[in-house]
Amino acid sequence: MGFPAKLRNWVMGILFAGRGSILVNGSPTGEFQYKRGLRQGDPLSPYLFITAMEALHVMTERAKQNYIFSGIKLPKGSPYLTHMLYTDDSIFVGDWEVNSVMNLKRILRIFYLISGLKVNPRKSQLYGVGMNDEEVKNMALIFNCRVGKFPFVYLGLKVGANMNRLANWKEVIDMFNKRLSNWKAKTYPSLEG
Repeated sequence: MGFPAKLRNWVMGILFAGRGSILVNGSPTGEFQYKRGLRQGDPLSPYLFITAMEALHVMTERAKQNYIFSGIKLPKGSPYLTHMLYTDDSIFVGDWEVNSVMNLKRILRIFYLISGLKVNPRKSQLYGVGMNDEEVKNMALIFNCRVGKFPFVYLGLKVGANMNRLANWKEVIDMFNKRLSNWKAKTYPSLEG
C-alpha cells in the first residue's frame, strides 16, 4: 500500500516487542515474549485491521472491474454493489452463479494468504434471494458455511424484513428508547425517580 519502510519497521517492532504474563489463580506467571500478532485491546489493532480491510476492498473492486466478480446493480443509475465492510463484519453480494461464487472464494483465499485473516465458516452464512432452499444449500457447500434465513440482523438492523410494518421496527425503537433513557439518567440524574 506504499507505506514507507520506517513506518513498517515501527509497526513490526511493536508487534514483536510485546511481553506478557498470565494470571494463574490470581498470581502472574513469569513474563514471556510474544511470538506474533496483536494482543486483545492493543490500540494498534483497529488501524491494522482497517488497513487489511482496505486491501480486501481494493481486491474486490479490481475483481469487479475485470468481470471476475460481479455485484448487483442498484436502481436509478446507482453503482454496482459488491461488498460492505464494517469492522470485522463483511457482506458480499453478487450474481447467483457458480463462477462468481468460486471467484469470490478465490479472492478470499488470496486475501488470507497475504493478510493471515481467514473466513470463519462457522460464523459465515450464505443467503439466496429468490432461490429455492436446495440451490442455496448447494452453493453454501462451496464455502462450507451455513445457509442463512431471512430476516437477519446486520449492524442492529433487520435485513430482509418488510420494514413497512411497524412491528419490524419494534426492536430498533426499544433499543433507541433504552439508550435515550440511559443518556437521560446520566445527563439529568435529578429528573429520574
